[in-house]
Amino acid sequence: MRRKHWFSRIGSLALAGLLGLGCPGMALASDAGSAAGTQDLPFEMVLDLNTRQQPVYDGFSQYVDAFRVSEEDTFHISVDSSDVDLTQASMDYLVITYDEEGTQISQECTVYGLETGTNYPVIRPETISREKAAGTLYNTLDRCYTIRFNYGEGQESFYFQVLPETEASQYKNLILGKWEKDSVGSRYLYNGQYLKSWALINGQWYFFGDDGYLLRNWQQYKGDWYYLDRSSGRMMTNCTIDGYEIGEDGIADRE
Repeated sequence: MRRKHWFSRIGSLALAGLLGLGCPGMALASDAGSAAGTQDLPFEMVLDLNTRQQPVYDGFSQYVDAFRVSEEDTFHISVDSSDVDLTQASMDYLVITYDEEGTQISQECTVYGLETGTNYPVIRPETISREKAAGTLYNTLDRCYTIRFNYGEGQESFYFQVLPETEASQYKNLILGKWEKDSVGSRYLYNGQYLKSWALINGQWYFFGDDGYLLRNWQQYKGDWYYLDRSSGRMMTNCTIDGYEIGEDGIADRE
């Protein structure tokens, strides 16, 4: 993997406010216009495989929060109130490229109307196919994949650095953080946020609900069944529980 100056470049992105771009196609940073105001939205993006948020520091005093993902990662939408009308929400898929010509922004597509219970790709399949064919998918230090959510006057953007799934062990295993327990259950605080969905903590897989609390017993995820220990909550592998055989990947044979 090539090592360049992605850290300083991503900091420049935060300073320049490049994600104010509101039209399709490709544009140089100087043509992008001023940044739109970023506000909290009444819904949340939850990475399905793991909340792998890492602060990216540019060597000075500016940074953005970037998620490290593979091309296989997906996410879903979580809402706190039934009053949220997700049909009025949209999201823009953007690719930001840094090269000798400067910074370029490509708006891949816009999805109008969001749904809970749907697993959306972090990187669009057509983007993955094109980038793989060009041999540029894993030029992660030169490229930033971005999702920008829009709802009313609110807007929020998330940045992604893509790594091969074969290198997942380098960025999935969370060892910095702490467990917290209250009258409701257990949560894991990492980088100032409670983990949601799957997380690999100190070599063990755990599954957290959208409320951040640890799930236990039988849980279904994307059509497959997993068993999470009643006491510790860790995902069980290579065993038989309730008459069902569980493989090395944690998936139970319940057919």
